[in-house]
Amino acid sequence: MGKLRDIVFGRTTPAKANLDNLFAMPSASITLEVSANLVTTKQAAVCFKPASGAAFASTAKDFESVLPLMNPGGDPPTESTDSLGYKWVIVKADDLESLTTSIHSINSTLEDNGFGPQLLCSVFPFQSTDGAANTYLIYLYKRGTFYPFAPLGSQRRDNERELSLQAILASDLPIEADLERWFPIWDIPL
Repeated sequence: MGKLRDIVFGRTTPAKANLDNLFAMPSASITLEVSANLVTTKQAAVCFKPASGAAFASTAKDFESVLPLMNPGGDPPTESTDSLGYKWVIVKADDLESLTTSIHSINSTLEDNGFGPQLLCSVFPFQSTDGAANTYLIYLYKRGTFYPFAPLGSQRRDNERELSLQAILASDLPIEADLERWFPIWDIPL
């Protein structure tokens, strides 16, 4: 009955994210280094909207207690809150494989505790070998896809660079096909 009601009222059940798509990141980083002169900054982050209520507060407390265990090869993850109230869990590690595993673990932990709807994205910054501004690969949790984000500063972005990276990464990552979902994320705390 519930499914029929959703169909009648035009509601859809969100698809479960494919977190395994994150594991394509290390091979994509090789392509980025060779074809775009971009190297990892050895950090990444998960962004989510904290929910209110006792259940989330309890999970948040449990989450914070296991946070140090989620990056065994590097420093314990840190947390930050941005100006819009979104939480960021920031991870640093010596290699992209460890970063990817930690980011997957953080997403999975929140998802397993019923907070998948609050997960927004995971962000992997890359630095240009010529000293240009950082470029980011953003994983959209609810879509299971990536898109490049190349900010130029002052809330401008390099669309040409983003489209170039889309073409470069097409065989390595599931790239978000809908360009309208390539949201700019300003003031990423990485």
